Amino acid sequence: MNRTSVLILVLLLAISIQPALAGTMPGDRDGDSILTREEVAGSILSFLACSAGGDCTGAPDEREVTDAVTVYTLWGGVPKQVTDSTGKVRTLTRPLRRVVVMNGETLETLRSLGVEPSRIVAVERYTGQKPEFFPEFQNTPSVGSIWAPDYERILSARPDAVFLYATVSAKECDEIEQRIASANPDITVFRIDCYHPETYLDDVRILGEIFDRNEESEQLAGFYRDVLDTLAIGLSDPAEPWPAVYFETWNDYRSAGPGSGYHDKIVLAGGRNIFADSVADYPDVDPEAVISRQPGVVVKIVGTGQYSFGGYSGTNASAFGPTRETLLSRPGWDAIPAVRQGRVYLLHNALIGGPQYIIGEAYLAGWFHPGVFSDLDPGGLHRMYISRFQGLDPSIADPARFVFPVP
Repeated sequence: MNRTSVLILVLLLAISIQPALAGTMPGDRDGDSILTREEVAGSILSFLACSAGGDCTGAPDEREVTDAVTVYTLWGGVPKQVTDSTGKVRTLTRPLRRVVVMNGETLETLRSLGVEPSRIVAVERYTGQKPEFFPEFQNTPSVGSIWAPDYERILSARPDAVFLYATVSAKECDEIEQRIASANPDITVFRIDCYHPETYLDDVRILGEIFDRNEESEQLAGFYRDVLDTLAIGLSDPAEPWPAVYFETWNDYRSAGPGSGYHDKIVLAGGRNIFADSVADYPDVDPEAVISRQPGVVVKIVGTGQYSFGGYSGTNASAFGPTRETLLSRPGWDAIPAVRQGRVYLLHNALIGGPQYIIGEAYLAGWFHPGVFSDLDPGGLHRMYISRFQGLDPSIADPARFVFPVP
């Protein structure tokens, strides 16, 4: 073992054996994990006496008193048990003050709930690559990624909790959870996705419980429910035909099968996926098959890979038009109804994956059913989300950065 490895091992052991506050109830003087009114009052009086120059022996600090009051008033004086997205019950004995977040979708949702940035002591590496969207976390330490975690930095951040995905890269996240538990069992690991449409509102509720942001979680959920209810009502008319949709990812001629999230989002917006019979989640399709299946709408995802333009940075947004022209000029595409009718659209990946999927759904629904959703304003919804829930300048939600043609 080289000198660097020895130093890292010593650091991890030192961190893991530090007394961790996370496993103890604040102000619980008799250690029965039940915080009584008398114990809270005693902690407050002891703190005040110490602050006034009296005896400070055994006196709690301000944080300990604040946590005790929170546990007593909001939690009923007992540990809080929260079931995360994996169905596992996690137990908290005090409010979380130091949190490591290793998935950007959860970080975005925490900001929607008003969780203070000061609680986030480390983030995954990709957060630092989004200065326009995550400006407040540009100087926050990085702990690598789910696929390449930096355990030294995770543990040296002294977190109360670490947030990982529930279903994305489950094997990698299982290993991270196991290693964190071995190094310091007092660190609570939560597994939450925050990107699946079918589970997102449950994830919002869970985060609201964890951070005592129940009212904020209801407000955020209400924003989503309003859009989802509008879609459900608009698509309830059996006489309204659902168009055949060719959905293409940022890889040319790679589409979406029934096992993919993209397929679910097509259906949620009232479209019929022409490759719903695929056995692969993301099939590479024959160009001739696209033509023969005669889609009435074409949607191409951009914003990453060879189509990395637009989005919150607005980088090279002028590429939207030429990219669409390239699609329209593909061999044989002049025979596709979507091309003949001008129903070929580009959608930035930021609006179809993660918490912002609801904005993408509004755009898709308008493209699929223009007569039904003519009053739906996805651009307005996007600006509202950015300003109200993300606390950012709504000008970064300019539709010209995210869709083409611009409505």
